[in-house]
Amino acid sequence: MAGLFLVLRRLVRLVLRIFYPNVTVIGKERLDFKESAIVISNHPNTLMDPFQVASRVRKQVFFLANAGLFATPFTNWFFTTFYSIPIKRKQDKGGQGVNNKDSFAKCDDFLGAGGVLYIAPEGGSNMERRLRPFKTGTARIAFSAIQQKEDLDLSILPIGLNYDKPNRFRSRLLVNVGEPIKVREWQAKYEENPKGTVRTLTEELEVKTRALLIDTGDAELEDVHRQLEAILRNERPLGAAAEFDRSQQLAIRLQEIKAKEESSYEDLKNEVTTYTEFLDRHRVDDQAVKERTKSRLGQGVGLLLGLPIFLYGAINHFFGAGIPALLARKIDIYIGYQATIKAIVGLVTVPLFYYLQSKLVAGAFGSDWAWAYLLTLPLFAWVAWRYWVTWQLFRRGQSFQQLGETEKERIIQQRQTLLQYLHTSLK
Repeated sequence: MAGLFLVLRRLVRLVLRIFYPNVTVIGKERLDFKESAIVISNHPNTLMDPFQVASRVRKQVFFLANAGLFATPFTNWFFTTFYSIPIKRKQDKGGQGVNNKDSFAKCDDFLGAGGVLYIAPEGGSNMERRLRPFKTGTARIAFSAIQQKEDLDLSILPIGLNYDKPNRFRSRLLVNVGEPIKVREWQAKYEENPKGTVRTLTEELEVKTRALLIDTGDAELEDVHRQLEAILRNERPLGAAAEFDRSQQLAIRLQEIKAKEESSYEDLKNEVTTYTEFLDRHRVDDQAVKERTKSRLGQGVGLLLGLPIFLYGAINHFFGAGIPALLARKIDIYIGYQATIKAIVGLVTVPLFYYLQSKLVAGAFGSDWAWAYLLTLPLFAWVAWRYWVTWQLFRRGQSFQQLGETEKERIIQQRQTLLQYLHTSLK
């Protein structure tokens, strides 16, 4: 089992590295521990979240999984074999009470033997920049485990997963690992007041996890925050950790303004909405406005010269990469599963079409040419993706240049107004 876990972890790391190549981990040293632990995180990106956590923790990780997944003999074998413990949820039973006595007993045995368990305390996944209230299950499992084994050294390790664009290929991610919480330090309070201490520890876990995140509070404020964040990022780029601090500070400040200065917040929201709608209407983005004086001639020549290379990479990945992207768009499923679908389906389709295409080349030109061809594919996949990103930047820059002078001045002034607000509010 341990050998299989190591193989799967390396495979998951490879997939995640391809899909999210720009990952920064703060507090990485806290992922290397020897004691039993429950690792928790926010849950904005469905299966990608437990994969992100488990692939970085040094020890083998098990998961709590919806009991409905164990309903058939095959799925019961699969999820039991692949490190899952079933847990029943009220929302799956129409809000009725559930009995997880057997599941808690399995958790007690697993943690008592030195295991590491991943739990998403929100109880579900929503692709948003805010933390939903925690369920009490994590605290109850933790206290149950230390009650069963008196000398158990058990920690709860909070982790914040901060995706830039969770469902986008090759977007950025910051993993923020917090300080572990020693459950034994809460034992005396638990013995005096079990229910109250479970609630208090749950609230503490929620507070500590929120401190590791960019939490905007609500959907409306999230939209305002993202546009202002983009302006800041383009105007004054920072390293990943420093940018996280700045974005977190901006989110806190916006919530304060919304709560205490309603009219000021409404004025700001209207400014941001007007600016965003203008950009969308003219197919321009903030970076194009920022780089308004930048010459696009060299970029255009480079794109023209690189077009054959792009076509080679794109055509050779039309099926392998295109099928996962198409499925993610066409399947009627929650948007948060798009990254999971792309990564898992791509794990099958890309190697499959590499193999089939190389066999075609071997049949036409011989095995030496097939091996040479096969070795070019990963490199040209990356080149094609970079070309596409550069083309998008070029296109948006050209769209800005085609605006009339009055429109240009108007949007530049709007951007300056928002920048002035940001400089003032973040002092």
